[in-house]
Amino acid sequence: MKPTIWRKIKYHLWGRAVFSNRFYDLFLRPFDRILCEVVSTGVLKKQREKGIPLNKICQAADLNNHEWRGVLSELKMSLNEADFHRKAWEHVQIILSAKRTKLLTPGSVCLAVGAGRENLLYYLTYKVKKVWGIDLYEGEFFGGEDEADIPLSAKKYAPFPYPEEKLTLLRMDALNLEFDDSTFDFIFSSSSIEHFGSVKEILRSLKEIYRVLKPGGAAFLTTELRLNRLGSSIKHIKVFPFHELISLFKEAGFCIKDDGFDLRVEKEYLDDWIKLPDDVFRRPHVILRYFNTVLTSIHAVLEKEGGEAAKGNETASSIPDFIYRGEIYVSSLDKRVKRKGKVTLSITLKNISNFAWVSTGYSHRISLGIKLLNAKKELAERDFLTLVLPRGIAPGETLVFSAHITAPSKKGSWILEFDLKKELVVWFSQKGNKTFDLKLEVI
Repeated sequence: MKPTIWRKIKYHLWGRAVFSNRFYDLFLRPFDRILCEVVSTGVLKKQREKGIPLNKICQAADLNNHEWRGVLSELKMSLNEADFHRKAWEHVQIILSAKRTKLLTPGSVCLAVGAGRENLLYYLTYKVKKVWGIDLYEGEFFGGEDEADIPLSAKKYAPFPYPEEKLTLLRMDALNLEFDDSTFDFIFSSSSIEHFGSVKEILRSLKEIYRVLKPGGAAFLTTELRLNRLGSSIKHIKVFPFHELISLFKEAGFCIKDDGFDLRVEKEYLDDWIKLPDDVFRRPHVILRYFNTVLTSIHAVLEKEGGEAAKGNETASSIPDFIYRGEIYVSSLDKRVKRKGKVTLSITLKNISNFAWVSTGYSHRISLGIKLLNAKKELAERDFLTLVLPRGIAPGETLVFSAHITAPSKKGSWILEFDLKKELVVWFSQKGNKTFDLKLEVI
């Protein structure tokens, strides 16, 4: 057993050393170079005040464009330079492109490939006639983007109330789209095609997208772009060099009317890239490095010649918000307990939100989190414990149940702060809901 543990430790330490910035600077950088023009983000900011292209790589300077920020606001996302993230950038760029090409109309039918449970799906139900989404939904991705219950539980993952009849999610392989030719007015895919396998398999998926797209329609695709000479693909992820990517698009049959992609790299973010896997949650999240590969997102508008797709003006729509409200009451006869002793709780919850609380799965379920505070009400442990609800709770309904928890391991006066949360999304207290405090003496 010990040799196995030691090998794991050595592998971990070796991995950290090899993936470190110091290793790259000493052994790789002397032989590497960035393939795109490197400029100051200040230069791009001034240009973005005048306009923004659709075909481009991820640039934080896009925040300086009024039209781009307008779409950001429509999608109910807040973003600034400090917390900029390329995934949000991809979503804005896709919707901006749908608007500019006049495909975001009440008569349009659209398809999301590698749909997951992205917010775009729900936003589009307010903009188009019908939204279809396909994915394998195998539950392999960290964060629950493709949890197995998504096709049958789309409502659970909604970021806001939406017209449910307008959205259908299906478990389907992107290499074999089970739709008739020329079905969709526009298709979009956000960082998905790079996961579809070999170049041959990715080309097959692109040809399928082309086949089910109506003539005159467009596909809005984002994927990973390799920025450096020494870069390569990552395990299970194809990181494309620019010219190979464009060749694939054209081989699939697409027309790219604006070949002038803006591939300029912002120096500030290149000098402070996200080192994977250690810095995956750090922001701003613009340019990434995984061992020998420097990459970012690229967006392309791929058109199919013809004139059958529905085009016109979009309709203004007001998208409602979820109301995160719930009453919490907790009592216990165990006021003084030993360290790590059992504490029995009696819990009453009332759902006064405008949506049903789902208790199954993990991501997006509603649960009761317990934060540990000291006697001065200073946070000691944010995720002390989580209590899974025994069942879902409909709006207006009250649930009473008992739970057993383990007391803190240190002696002292503690406060258990109970706070409802939507897992991996938000604490109800962040939306203004009241928490409930229970004092506990550990002896």
